Amino acid sequence: MKKVKKNKKAQVKMMETIMVLLVFAFLFGLIMIFYARFQVLELNRIASQVEEQRAASFLNKILNMPELRCSLSFGPASEINCLDTYKLLAFTQLKENFKDEFVGLSNVTIVREYPPIVGKEEKCDATNLNNLANYPKNCGYWNLFDTGKKSRVSFDTFVTLCTPKQAGFFECEIGRLIVGVPKR
Repeated sequence: MKKVKKNKKAQVKMMETIMVLLVFAFLFGLIMIFYARFQVLELNRIASQVEEQRAASFLNKILNMPELRCSLSFGPASEINCLDTYKLLAFTQLKENFKDEFVGLSNVTIVREYPPIVGKEEKCDATNLNNLANYPKNCGYWNLFDTGKKSRVSFDTFVTLCTPKQAGFFECEIGRLIVGVPKR
């Protein structure tokens, strides 16, 4: 009879130990789930930061593209984020050749900000070639690249949009270069 009681006592002790181990395993599992969740959120935050830095570097890359940048004939204007509107118009015609330059972006657009556009804001493209006398007054934005995907976040910077008029003279306006990063 004493032997049976000791076995029951030992079984109870063993069950207590198993229960304690199960509780510790459960708590450890919860802690690991929360830690993994935290790490995933941290990785997403870091990935977003990397994308933002990449988009910011794209802004500088686009501003320094010789295909768009004002030439030295624009004088001091060529030194400050200056884009030639005639080069922009030509670029919109040949933008298919430059797709590799914009990998990782959803869109690149340049919008005229000042002076304000009177009337309907039109896209600057081949239709403006027929009316170069009013160019770029007759349009409001240049779409340099567009994948058709929605942008998760957009970055922009102000630029100077200059148009050559006569020998040595040019007219400048204020624009905004907008770079969109696609949704993942």
